[in-house]
Amino acid sequence: MSVEKQEAPGRLTDLRSRFSRGDRSPASVFVVGTLFSGSTLIGRDMTTRIKRAHYVGELNNYTQLPGFSHTTSGRQCGPCALLGRRCPHFTKELAGRVTHEDVAGIHEELARSLGASVVIDGSKYVVWLRNALEQRSADAAWRARVKVIVTVRNPIAFALSHRNRTGEALWLAAGIWRDTYVDALRTINGYGLPHVVVRYEDHMADPELSLLRLSAFLNLPLEAEPDNGTVHDTGGNWSSFVPYVGIDDLNKHIERLDDAKRAEAEIFVRHAREYWNDEKPREDTRWRGSLDAGEVNAVLNTPGLADMASLLGYNVAEVVHAAVRPS
Repeated sequence: MSVEKQEAPGRLTDLRSRFSRGDRSPASVFVVGTLFSGSTLIGRDMTTRIKRAHYVGELNNYTQLPGFSHTTSGRQCGPCALLGRRCPHFTKELAGRVTHEDVAGIHEELARSLGASVVIDGSKYVVWLRNALEQRSADAAWRARVKVIVTVRNPIAFALSHRNRTGEALWLAAGIWRDTYVDALRTINGYGLPHVVVRYEDHMADPELSLLRLSAFLNLPLEAEPDNGTVHDTGGNWSSFVPYVGIDDLNKHIERLDDAKRAEAEIFVRHAREYWNDEKPREDTRWRGSLDAGEVNAVLNTPGLADMASLLGYNVAEVVHAAVRPS
């Protein structure tokens, strides 16, 4: 028997051993979509239920990606900060060391710290995904493990939330919604990335079924009960913290903020407090029956929007019927 043949079984055994110990690099999963699409809520549901998957939040804010980040938030672990704890994962040392110029490197560091085999990046911007892919253009092994979760909320609900937050016209929000998902699907398919679409409305209606689909997509087991003590991530809107830290603790934290940050937070939560719930996240249904026919038409008249909504799985007629205010 040749030396090569004698050594091959040993090498194979070593590879199997390394794989079983989890020595391989983590898989990177990118969440893409608009604001208000439920990405943080869905991400934290995955952290608490899908074994060895961890949603790490909005790393674009954590690393201050120029032109695509908030300058006043997202530089620490949100849940730990709200509870007044020192996070063992999102540390000052990590913040000073990592950079948006090596997205995969951030994932690898966080995976080691969190004990995760899948890191779910909630930055949402398609440009963040493209940057990450180009940074590792020569790393075929890493790119082969990249997956994408497209989170989406129906365009009328998004447009209303956007108007409540910014005061901008519904038709402007409709254009943002359409362009975001055109860019997302064009990029995903251009790079040939495996992906799944998660509609916010479906996840809220049947979170168990949604998590079963996501666990199968990630090829990881779904735990029977959630472990809310495992949540460590950065960014996310204020409402997303309620099921994990409680309404009282969240309100106390907002009160402790300095004037500028507290004013920004109050603008965000002004329209949201009515559907906060300590025990279980409640679906934001404020868009239902909230617009007149002309306002709905302002959204649907956006060229290509109805087609994109259909591609993402929405029954546009049902959405319109639900949105129009009863006469």
